[in-house]
Parts: sequence; C-alpha cells; structure tokens
Amino acid sequence: MQEVKQEEFGLALEPRERPKSYGEWFIFSIQHVFAMFGSTVLVPIIINGLAKEEVMTSSMALFCSGVGTLIYIALTKAKVPMYLGSSFAYMTAIGMNYQAYGNSVFVAVMVAGLIYILFGILVYYLGTEIIEKIFPVIVIGPLIMVIGLSAAPSALANAGITSTENWKKGYAQWIAALIAIFTFIVTVLVTLKAKGIAKVIPVMIGILAGFTLSLIIHFSIKNSTLIDTSKITDVSQWEWYPSFKPLWKQEAKNIFPAILAISPLAIIAMAEHIGDHIAMGYITKKDFVRDPGIHRTLIADGVSIVFDGLVGGPPNTTYGENTAVVGMTKVASVWVTGGAAVIAIILSFVAPINQIISMLPEPVMGGVGMIMFGFISINGVRIMITSKTDFMNMRNVFISSTVLVIGVVLSVLGEGIDIGSFNIPGLGLAAFTGIILNLVLPVKLNEGFWTIEWIKSKFKKRK
Repeated sequence: MQEVKQEEFGLALEPRERPKSYGEWFIFSIQHVFAMFGSTVLVPIIINGLAKEEVMTSSMALFCSGVGTLIYIALTKAKVPMYLGSSFAYMTAIGMNYQAYGNSVFVAVMVAGLIYILFGILVYYLGTEIIEKIFPVIVIGPLIMVIGLSAAPSALANAGITSTENWKKGYAQWIAALIAIFTFIVTVLVTLKAKGIAKVIPVMIGILAGFTLSLIIHFSIKNSTLIDTSKITDVSQWEWYPSFKPLWKQEAKNIFPAILAISPLAIIAMAEHIGDHIAMGYITKKDFVRDPGIHRTLIADGVSIVFDGLVGGPPNTTYGENTAVVGMTKVASVWVTGGAAVIAIILSFVAPINQIISMLPEPVMGGVGMIMFGFISINGVRIMITSKTDFMNMRNVFISSTVLVIGVVLSVLGEGIDIGSFNIPGLGLAAFTGIILNLVLPVKLNEGFWTIEWIKSKFKKRK
C-alpha cells in the first residue's frame, strides 16, 4: 500500500480517538447521517417503485444501516471508521423479483451475506491474491455499468420522459418532466458548486428542492394527485417502527430461484467493499487490508447483510459518501461513525419523518435516479480507466464486451435465461460469464490456465 505522510491529512481524530465533548460528538456524527441519508432512504423507494408495491419502508433502511454499522464496528475490533448503508447493487433485482418470489427475496439477501462470509474465509486462507483472480477490473467494471443501466429505464419513466402512451398518473406528463428536470439541475449544481457539508449531501438537497416544487404545484392545482397528503394528515397511517418481514410466510418453491436471481450480486458489492477500504486506508494512513484484515471486514459486512435479510431490510454496503466525509472533515473516529449509527436507528422509529419521506412523488425520484444510476454506471468506466486497463489486449476486450452485452441487453429488457422452472437474470449471467472467461482464458497463449494447483500452493503457504 502506498506510504502516505500523516501531515498531508492532519487527522483531527484517529480511528480509536473519542471526541472531546458530547456536543462535538453529535455534530461529527450527524454529518455522517446527512451524507448517507439521501442514498440510504432512496434504495427502498426505488425497490418499491420497481415492485409496484411496498416491499420495505425508508425507516427499515435506516434501521438496518444503523444496526449493520454497529455489527461491522464490533466484528472489526473498532479499527475502521467505515459506515454501512443501503446498497444500490441489489435494489433492481429485489424490486423486480419481489412480486414473483415474495419474502424469499430476503432469504436471498441472507445468502448474499453468507457469500461475503465464505469469501472472507477464503481470503484468510488463500491470501489477497484470490481477489485479483476472481474479481479483475475487466469483469467488475462492466458489471457496475450494467447495474446502473438496468435501473435507468424506471428513472426515465418516473421523470415523465418515457412512457408517453397511457400516462395515468393523475397529473400532466409535462409536470412530471418539469419537476424531474428541476430536481436534476439542483442536484447537479450542488454537486459542482456547493462547499462544506452541502458538498456531500447533493442528493438530499436535490430531493428537498424537488419536493418543495412539487408541494407548490400540488397546492396550486385543484384536486391534484401529485402528492398523497393523507400519509401525513391521517395519523392512522403513520408507521412508528420499521417494516419487519415475517420470513416464515413464504413458499419453499420460491427460495431457490430467488437466490439465483439476487445472491450472485454479492460479487459486485464485494468489489465496492474492497475499493472503499483501500480508499479509507489512504485517508487515514492505515492498512486495513492487513489490520484488521480484509477477510475480517468482508465477514463483518456479510454478517450485517445476513441480519438485513433476517429482518426484511435492504442489504448494506460500505458507503463511499461517508469515506468522503472522513476525508473532508479529517475526523476518522469510529466513535463518530458509531454515533451516526445510533442516530439512524433512533430516526427509524420517528414516524413523521418516515411518512414525509413516503410522500415523495415519483418525478422527484426520477430526477435523482437519472443522476444516481448514471453515477453507478460511470464508476464502472472510472475503475477501468484508473486501473489503466489495456484494451489493445483482445482478451480484455473480449471479456469486458461480453459481460457488457449480456448484462445490458438482458437486464434492461428484464429478461433472463430459463432453465426448467428457474430463471437466471441477465446481471447474474453476465457476472458468471465474465468470471469463468477470466479464469479459463490464459493471459498469454503459452501460459497455463488458473488451476487447482494454485489453490493448493496457497494452502501450503499458509501452513
């Protein structure tokens, strides 16, 4: 890992260092809540929109985010100032498969967590080289692009840009487009021009701006259906606790196909996990890959995801937004991220906040979604650029293009490969195809394949 001089960063608080006062502690922690809030509560809203019914509430996302972060802190010996929030990697698969498989999607989330744990154990015994073997940039980059592109059509539809026929939202399509474009512009301007804490919460500011415009339009139009105000005026609808799911209420026949449709996405989220820890290590001048060890962070993240599935919430992931907060504030205290987790848990039981969030109209989420899904896709491109991927090498071109074509075409169309009564989704098929091609195709014609001998040699080395 690259050596970084401490004075370059001048950390105000080291990972194990506690804030001097409770007031300072709260202020530092609330910054992390602001950073993760917009993206974390956005995930269940998008999942519900894709499923066309309520799968989970925003309060559930906050609850899982807070508990998951505390689990992570405990299992990593409180050495890493990382915050966990709702992952964008799984939301399309969960939303699109909920109507077909019901609560079985949460069993699939638990299996995704078990994949994390298993991989963490493998990394412990085989060493970090296995990460580069299974998750090379030429596979992970295109897969990240597919995640964003597969969800983009729903954002454009909510924004009133597509679905021009049979528009039945109860308000004019041009109004939807106006709100979405306004939300889009505000979010972009805040991202580019804002300073201080506003710089790390552009999504939240964009949503608030879009919601404000929506309220103005709603109360300016007679009998408008743009916003369902009954969610806040009718106290009987208020939700005072997260939307816990009874996992025992499901059909056994749905479990395996749900696992096939959702769990493989763990391989993409793990790549994000590894990247975030390397970035956090650079900021804090700590080698988290070695101490507490990337195997331990993967296992901790996996246990938190198992918990998410157990209670019926969105799977967590390490949040780059919060890593940015550490870099900006120079506060790398685990006490602070733990405080943010406690605040998130408390907020999940504050009904008025949950009801206001549920009132957000689709055009607002469409405007934000266009940016968020675009960011997800462009991150795949960025990873390949920063790693200096050689596209003059036809092996790299063949693998990455195959992953991209299979993933984009099948995922955007919402189709997969039917094998008997099971359906392998496009994203999962693209992931497995990329991994297999990378493992089977030799880097050079005169080189052998990656075989079981390599694994055996790593076990011998460990012993």
